[in-house]
Amino acid sequence: MVSQEADIISQLTAAGAKYEVHEEKARGHVLPVFRHRAKSLREVLESARAFDERIFIIDGDDRLTYATHLQYVDAFASALQNEYSVEPGQRVAIFAANRWEWIVSFWAAASIGAIPCAMNGWWTVAEFAHAVDLIEPVLVIGDAVRLGRVAGYRGSFATLDLDSHFGATIRRYEGAVPMLPRIEEDDPGLILFTSGTTGRAKAVTLSHRSMIGFAQLNQFAGVAGGVAFGMPIPKKDDPLIASPEVSLITSPLFHVSMLQGFVLSSFVKGGAIVLLRGRFDPERVLRTIENERVTTWSALGSAASRTAMSPALGKYDTTSIIVLGVGGAPVSPTVQQRLRDAFPSAFTLGMGYSSTEAGVVVATINGVEYVSRPLSTGRPNVTVDIEIRDPFDGRPMGEGEYGEVHVRSPYTMSGYWNDPLASAEVLKEDGWLAMGDIARVEGGYLYIDARARDLILVNAENVSPTEVEYVLDAHPAVSEVAVFAIDDVVTGDAVCAVVVVQEAGQTSQESLDQWCRDRLAHFKVPTRWYISVEPLPRTPTGKVKKNSLRSQIESVRLSH
Repeated sequence: MVSQEADIISQLTAAGAKYEVHEEKARGHVLPVFRHRAKSLREVLESARAFDERIFIIDGDDRLTYATHLQYVDAFASALQNEYSVEPGQRVAIFAANRWEWIVSFWAAASIGAIPCAMNGWWTVAEFAHAVDLIEPVLVIGDAVRLGRVAGYRGSFATLDLDSHFGATIRRYEGAVPMLPRIEEDDPGLILFTSGTTGRAKAVTLSHRSMIGFAQLNQFAGVAGGVAFGMPIPKKDDPLIASPEVSLITSPLFHVSMLQGFVLSSFVKGGAIVLLRGRFDPERVLRTIENERVTTWSALGSAASRTAMSPALGKYDTTSIIVLGVGGAPVSPTVQQRLRDAFPSAFTLGMGYSSTEAGVVVATINGVEYVSRPLSTGRPNVTVDIEIRDPFDGRPMGEGEYGEVHVRSPYTMSGYWNDPLASAEVLKEDGWLAMGDIARVEGGYLYIDARARDLILVNAENVSPTEVEYVLDAHPAVSEVAVFAIDDVVTGDAVCAVVVVQEAGQTSQESLDQWCRDRLAHFKVPTRWYISVEPLPRTPTGKVKKNSLRSQIESVRLSH
């Protein structure tokens, strides 16, 4: 199987092929790239004219064709230039729930060389304030709920309410075409936010090259899979053929896996995307799959197990599903099999390994490979290199040896916006990015040691232990605190807090919970609490022994 796939990849990437790979300078380094590619998101937008009358976005009763979407993008881009004086390089923040206006706003800002910034819609006022202070947007586009939540913050930016002003703005500029500046491949095309493992959110800057590369790699994987099933090798000048895919989006658009993985990747193939607003509801997901004949769904976090275990599973026809993706949190072999049983029509169940900083999916695994290697995150994607290094001296590790994952590709982030020190910590010589995860490579397959990471993933949301610790440290009754992940069958990880107080009974779990909820997004609030008067165990250098604490807690849980 591996040799067959290697042969297909070799044919698809050979000189003169549609997906020819060659080396050229990218991001200041000589790296493998696709020779035939779009050079800006505006170029990608224009290429979709081939799909004009096809449906692109399904959002409740709203259905936008590719042609209508482009008309709206041009109208809103014209409004950004004429009413808000947005210029190339300026930041335009999007702070809203999933909706078609979110997507139009993204394309409009990117089209005129501005930098769309995908804000986490769950942020509190303090978290929002930190982000806008960091990126200094000229405009914040938001829905009424989120703009109302941060109304007390007085920034130097303008605001646009999607609920009350967007429609009228589009109508005012109907038929307008914006002024289109020259955009270079490595110009910033998007800012996403990640907590990483060191506190407050950092602003990850991704180039147009990175955004387009994500979609092209996704397209390449689909073509390679089709060739494996007997489709002919495509020729370089073969026209774009619209995909029949209908992809369901149930996670926030401010995720790289949703915006690049579905919105952009569906767009370049002429596929349709379905947005579900509001709280996640397994029965609603199943009903939507039946009604819209959804073919592809990426079930991040607990969405997979909750839907597979829903009592409503048998009530709906889900046979349209052919591709299922999982990720965003550890997915056990039990949950993998549960999904296969729940969606037997899906001939592909797979997952990918990446990070916001990596820009694209670094390694993937699916199908029979995932069955035989359920703990692996797969093999590196084409144009992406992986190296395992000793976390202390940086030397390359041997086969099967654990070390820190380093990644190199043309698509890696340009850096953390307005944070050169943090950028220098992870961007290494010769274009390598330190991922921060500990892993090994065996037989070409990557295996992540999830226990070695500090980052907590709750329902596919990044939680920085340091940020939660800082909030709890500020509580008057708390002497010291340690926050880390423990396993949870629903959310993948659960945020666990061991809190040391000066006197027994000085505070309560309820008080600490409310303290956090007033200062953190809900997914960051600990759901496992241990309050003690005993000092935390530490190493001779003063570092808290979190592994020791975790082992004690897990052993107690198992004994019960």
